[in-house]
Amino acid sequence: MSIEKSDSDRFLIGVFITGVISVLIVLSIFYQFGLLKELLLVFFTQLVSGRELAMLNGASLGMAIHLLILVSFISDIGALLVGLPIFVLFQKELKQFPLLAPFMNFSEIITSNKSGVMHKFGLVGLFIICFIPFQMTGGLATACFAKLLGFSVREIVPVVATASLIASVVWAVTADTVMQYLGPVQHYMPYFIVLVVASVLIYNFIHYRNR
Repeated sequence: MSIEKSDSDRFLIGVFITGVISVLIVLSIFYQFGLLKELLLVFFTQLVSGRELAMLNGASLGMAIHLLILVSFISDIGALLVGLPIFVLFQKELKQFPLLAPFMNFSEIITSNKSGVMHKFGLVGLFIICFIPFQMTGGLATACFAKLLGFSVREIVPVVATASLIASVVWAVTADTVMQYLGPVQHYMPYFIVLVVASVLIYNFIHYRNR
């Protein structure tokens, strides 16, 4: 499946540069406040395995709710601004990388489903996909799906940003509440997260590699 030309290459490059500059500024700010570790922890967990596991991981390590919300939202938007232009401009090349091929194939499979919520409900469907608690439903993945369906970046960013913010609030509160009931068991949560993330990567690589 090829991407419809709804944005110029120059505009996409501008989005990429804006994203890179924004990410560098955020990293600098979090470093100054001694929170860089927390930012990177949530970012990588969320990118690989989804927002809900990232929130559980952060809450198990004692991160405050407001920090979980902020880091989750920033991670989604930063990944979107930097990753989406790369996805659009180098779609064919990305399919050649073994580690990225599973996601590229998954993107085409899910967007080719004519009965899916994205086809039925358009931008509302994209909001739902970004919000629901499943793997590969964060800001970047949703934006990639939207581009395959022909939406422009100007349409995608507001929808994904809104869904990401609301989902971050919901799952930060949920994760904090869950940790309060787990008690001492919560200290083992990071090990569980590592196991889940590794399993997700292995499954995706095997299942979608040759599809």
